[in-house]
Amino acid sequence: METCVLPDARRTFSQHLVYLWRTLVEDEEWILRRVGLLALEETGLVPKEGGIRLKDAIEAFLRFTDKPMIASKQAVIDGLTQACADGLIGIGRGASLSTRQKRYCNERIALDPTEEGVWIIPPFTPEPAPEVVPSGEIQSGSSPGTEVAPGPARPGTTTKRTVKRIVIRGAVPIENYTELFRCFVSPAARMNLKNLHLGIDFEMEPAEDQSLDPEDATLKTMKEAARQLGLDFKVE
Repeated sequence: METCVLPDARRTFSQHLVYLWRTLVEDEEWILRRVGLLALEETGLVPKEGGIRLKDAIEAFLRFTDKPMIASKQAVIDGLTQACADGLIGIGRGASLSTRQKRYCNERIALDPTEEGVWIIPPFTPEPAPEVVPSGEIQSGSSPGTEVAPGPARPGTTTKRTVKRIVIRGAVPIENYTELFRCFVSPAARMNLKNLHLGIDFEMEPAEDQSLDPEDATLKTMKEAARQLGLDFKVE
C-alpha cells in the first residue's frame, strides 16, 4: 500500500477519481502509458532467437503478475513500436516465422494487436537500398549497368521531388476495413501533415427479399451517431 498526496480535490467523487488517475499516470508515473525496454525484457518480449507471435506476446504480458501497471493494452503496443523504431527488436509479417514476407527494424510501423501473422523477432540490420543514377547518366569510370550515386546537379535541373498531395480512394471489402487504420489513418496521423482530411462514403442497400423498417433501432442509432459527428445521413 502506497500513499499519493493530492494538492487539490474535485467536487464529485467521479471527478476526483479521474484527477487521481491522471496524477498517478502523468505525475507520479505509477501507471505507464508506454512500456519501456526493461519491462519488455523482464517479461520475455525481447526474443534473442526465433520469434513470438504479437497477439500471444501481448496476452502473456497482460497475464504476467510481476509487471508495472499500465494504462491500457495500447501501452504494450506503443512500447513495442518504439522498441522497433530504436532497433531493439524486429517485427515480421507472414503466416509463420519461416514464411515471413516482410520484416522491419530501425523504423516505426503501425501495430494492430488483433492482426494475425505479426511476429516479434530479434533485431537485425536492414539492408541499405541501392542508389541508382537517373536513366542515361553513367558516372565516369563506371561501366554500363553499374548502379552509382548521382553527381552534382547541373544548372537548371531539379534533383529533389516533393509530394504535394496524397489521395486514396476505392472500395474496401468489409473484412479488410480495419486495415485502413493500420495502413493509412495511423501512419498519416504521425506525419505531422498540414491538412489531414478523412471522410466516409457508405452506401448500404438491403437485399430484394429483405424488409428493413425505416424506424429500425439500428438505423436510429446510426442517424444519431451521424448527427453527433456532423455527417449527412439519408434514407431513401
